[in-house]
Amino acid sequence: MSRIYLFLITVALMFLTYSCKTDDVEPYVSLTASNLTIAEADGQSKISASIVQPAAKDIVVQLKVGGTASGDGVDYTLSDKVIRIVAGELSGEVLLTSVADIAEEPNETVDIEIESIAGGVSVDNQAVTVTIEDAGAPVVINIIMNEVLYDPSNSGLDGDANGDGQYAQNEDEFIEFVNLTTKSVDMSGYKIYDSNGLTTNVPNHVFPDNTIVPSGGCIVVFGGGTPTGTFGGAIVQKSTSGDFNMDNAGDIMTLKDKDGKVMVSFDIEPFSNNPNESYTRSPDLSGDFVQHRSASASRLFSPGTKVDGTLFLP
Repeated sequence: MSRIYLFLITVALMFLTYSCKTDDVEPYVSLTASNLTIAEADGQSKISASIVQPAAKDIVVQLKVGGTASGDGVDYTLSDKVIRIVAGELSGEVLLTSVADIAEEPNETVDIEIESIAGGVSVDNQAVTVTIEDAGAPVVINIIMNEVLYDPSNSGLDGDANGDGQYAQNEDEFIEFVNLTTKSVDMSGYKIYDSNGLTTNVPNHVFPDNTIVPSGGCIVVFGGGTPTGTFGGAIVQKSTSGDFNMDNAGDIMTLKDKDGKVMVSFDIEPFSNNPNESYTRSPDLSGDFVQHRSASASRLFSPGTKVDGTLFLP
């Protein structure tokens, strides 16, 4: 048997081995919740398991449920503890529904995590916590920063985040907030500061009167320009100072309520690598911040919508 023949057989075996390994790769499964805070009386949150590419076989996700709330119809019901992603589909879901009682008690939580998967692999730290807000407890305002663009691309109109047909570094910067509170929040008089503005008490943006953000709703504040587009039906404003002045080399953006209480902040420093795209939570609302194309390869930003372009509110 010639050396060339042996070589060809070896290459063929290597190719077959690689092909088999590639075919055996199981899809990564991520877990999300449509609402992280729900009202005590018939509040609902869809718990979804999703994959990026359709699979040839069904994927069965077994859930583990815990937390301070009691199940079995006491504080909530869960339609199933198994989520099935049918072959050819990208997601499956179960429904968490709160149950009202007459007892006054603190807000309670439902912790849901992936216990096991048949036909898939769990992404690290796949767990969600849904808070059931007691009717007798004070409403806890929960507003998050879900996406921040501090370094728009300067390549043509790639950085035209506000959609006005021109690129302007300071004008196309934006911060996207989402109201996770179970009720609408009046953000009138809230203020956004960069690090310098926080020190000098000079805000970069003051939310005008009648800025009412519905439960689950989104508000986007651009640095300036003429924001043009639907932006997923979100409330859209532009900075009252005309400049967010977010420093690519490191900055901290802070949101304060009308009484001066810090609501949320975003430290740019860990992400100071001039990405030419936004940083967004992945999954939306509950995940860590990642560069936008890590969550959606075809988009550099998604002001007013989730990373995949879907709406925060239907």
